[in-house]
Amino acid sequence: MESPRSQPRGPAPAPRELGPDDPVQVGRYRIEARIGEGGMGAVYLGRDPGGRAVAVKVVRPDLAGDRMFLARFHDEAAHAERVASFCTAQVLEHGTDLGLAYLVTEYIEGPSLLDHVTGTGPLSPGMLHGVAVGVAAALVAIHSAGLVHRDLKPSNVLLSISGPRVIDFGIARALDAASSHTRTGQVVGTPGWFAPEQITAQRVTTAVDVFAWGCLVAFAATGRNPFGQGSFEILAARAVHAEPEIGAVPDALAGVVQAALRKDPERRPSARDLLLELVGGAGEAAVSHTLGASWTTPPVPRPDVTSRDPGVTSRDPGGAGPVPHPATAPANAPAGPTLSSERRQQIPHADTLPSHEIAPVPARRDRRKPLIAAAAAALVVAAAAAGGAYLLTRPSGHHGGSGTGDTAAGGLPAGPMLVRIDTARGWPKDCHADIGTYTPGAAAPRTLVGGPACDTLPERSPDGKHIAFSRSADGTDSAWVMNADGTGPQKVTDIAGGRVTWSPDGTRLAYMSGTGGTRQISTITLAGRTVTRLTDDGSAKDDPMWSSTGKIVFWSRKDGAEQIYTLDPEHPSRPWTRLTKDGVRSVDPEWSPDGSKIAYTHGTSALSGIWVMNADGSNAHALTSGAQHDMDPGWSGNGRWICYVRGPVGEPVIHAIRADGTDDRVITPAGHTLGHPNWS
Repeated sequence: MESPRSQPRGPAPAPRELGPDDPVQVGRYRIEARIGEGGMGAVYLGRDPGGRAVAVKVVRPDLAGDRMFLARFHDEAAHAERVASFCTAQVLEHGTDLGLAYLVTEYIEGPSLLDHVTGTGPLSPGMLHGVAVGVAAALVAIHSAGLVHRDLKPSNVLLSISGPRVIDFGIARALDAASSHTRTGQVVGTPGWFAPEQITAQRVTTAVDVFAWGCLVAFAATGRNPFGQGSFEILAARAVHAEPEIGAVPDALAGVVQAALRKDPERRPSARDLLLELVGGAGEAAVSHTLGASWTTPPVPRPDVTSRDPGVTSRDPGGAGPVPHPATAPANAPAGPTLSSERRQQIPHADTLPSHEIAPVPARRDRRKPLIAAAAAALVVAAAAAGGAYLLTRPSGHHGGSGTGDTAAGGLPAGPMLVRIDTARGWPKDCHADIGTYTPGAAAPRTLVGGPACDTLPERSPDGKHIAFSRSADGTDSAWVMNADGTGPQKVTDIAGGRVTWSPDGTRLAYMSGTGGTRQISTITLAGRTVTRLTDDGSAKDDPMWSSTGKIVFWSRKDGAEQIYTLDPEHPSRPWTRLTKDGVRSVDPEWSPDGSKIAYTHGTSALSGIWVMNADGSNAHALTSGAQHDMDPGWSGNGRWICYVRGPVGEPVIHAIRADGTDDRVITPAGHTLGHPNWS
C-alpha cells in the first residue's frame, strides 16, 4: 500500500546569518547570508563589486580535496557557462579561492515550481503553457551546449517575474567523481522525475531530460507526479513498467506530454521538437511572445496553506521509519535551512531532498508479469550525502558488453583502453612511464609492461592481438611490439621519436625515421623488416596514423603552421592532400574506426581543443571547448566516443566525450596519472 505524504507544509526558513565557519568573501564576491545547503556544499547570497546579487555555491572541504571531483566540477561548470541564459539561471563564474572551489550564478527572485504548486495548487492554463514552453526552451539551450541536465524536477524550476528559469544544470554529474573511488556506473537523478533508462542503468542521453519535462508538466497541471506517490522503490518500478497518469493535463499539451514519457528514449521527441510543437518555432522571439502573452507573476504561497508534498518517502537508514522531507517537516523538525518561498534561490544541489543509492532495476522484457514487488526487492538502499539527487549505482562487479560496445551504465565502452601510466612525475622531460590498460570506473590501471624505460603511445593492432608502442631508453627511441597481454615484447626498429601505427592488415608499422636532420615517415614490415621511406622533404612532420581504408594522416609544417595532410602509402610519390586550411595549429590526427572521420588537436598548445572533420577535410568543427589544453584524441572501437587528455602536460586528466559533442566526462581514476589513451 502506498504511503502518500500528508504533513502540513509550513513556511520555509529565512536565510541564515553567517556563522563563524562561513566565508565573508569568496573570490570577488562579498557574502551576505547562507541560503541553502546540499551535498556539494553551501549556497550563499553574495554581491559582486557592483552590488549585483548573486548565488555563490562553495564546495565542501572534503570534496575540494578530491582531484577527480574538482576536474569534473570545473569542466562541467565551464560547459554550463556556455548555456544561453534565456529561461535558465546564468552560470557567471567558477574558480578556486583559498583552496575551495566555488560556482556563481545569477540570483533569481521567485518560488520554485515545487513550492508554488504544493502551496497554491496546479497552475492556471496560461502559466502551465508558459512553464512547458520555458522549460523546453531551457533544455534546448542546455542540450545545445553539450550538456544533459540529468536532474530536472520542480525544485529546479524557479518562477521568476519574467517566466520560468531552469537551474542546477550541468553540475550534477560532478558528484559521481566524489565517490568514484569505490563505485562505478553512477547516474544522477531523483525518484519520480528520472527516466526508465536511468533506473535500469542504460545509456543516459538528452532524452532523460525530455522524460523529466513530461513529468514536470504533468505535475504542474495536476499537482501530482504522473507515476503517483510512495516509496522510491515503487516510483522506480512504475517509471520502468507502468504507464503514466497525466489526468487533467489540457488536451493541447496531453499529446506532447505522452510522447515525452515514452519508455523507449529513441521514440521521445527532442527538446527542440517539444519547442516546435509548443510554439511553432524554436526561436527566442517565439518563446518570448508565448511567455509575454500567458505569464503572470506567481503569488507567494500563504504560510497557512496545507498541501501534499509530491515527493517520495525516504527511509531512515536505522530502520526507525519514514523521515519527513525537510521542506515539509514541522517547524521544530531538524531540517537543514532553505531560503524563504518568496526569495528562494536554488543553484546546483542546494535542494533539501535527502539522497540515497539504489541498485538499478533489471530491465524486463515481459511487462505482463507482476512487477512492483520484484522491482522493490531489487532496490538496495544505503544512505549517502549527495544532496538533492539520488545516485543510481550499478554494482561494480558487473561490466557487461564488449570492448567495442556500450556498457549498460552511462554508455561508455566496456572494454579497457590502452594508456601510458606515469610511475613518477617529470613527463615529458623526465619520463617514467609504463604501458597498461584502464577500464573506466576501475580503481586503478593494470600494467602490461614496465621497467626503467620510458614506454609511451600504445597502439592496438587491427585484430586486437598485439600492441605496438614507443620506447625511450639510454638516449635512443625504438618501436616495440608485444602480445595484447603484455607478454613477448620485441624491438622492431629504431625510430626518431613519436608514435607508431599499424597498417590495416597488421603486417606493417609506420613511424618517424631519420637521425640528425628532418624526420620522415617510413614503414617497416614485421615479417622481413623491410623499410620503405614514404616522405623525403624538408618540412617538420609527425603523428602518422594509418586508417582502415589505407591512407596515412599526419601533420606537417609544409605550408607554415602545423596542418593536417594525408598521403597514399602505396603511391608515396603522389602529392599529399591538405585537409586543414585555416592556418591554425592542428596536430595529433586520429582516424575513426571506419576511416570516415578524423579527430585532432586544434589551437595553440595552452588553448587547444579537440576537433573533428570528415576524411576529406570538410565539416571541421570543435568537439570540446578548447580552453584547457585538450590533446591526444582517440576513438572508441564503435566510433561513438572519443577519449582525450586535458590539463598541464605533466598532469593530464583523461576525458571521454560522445562523438556528437555531448556527455563529456572525466574518467581518470583518483590518485593516478595516465596519458596517451587509446580505445580502438
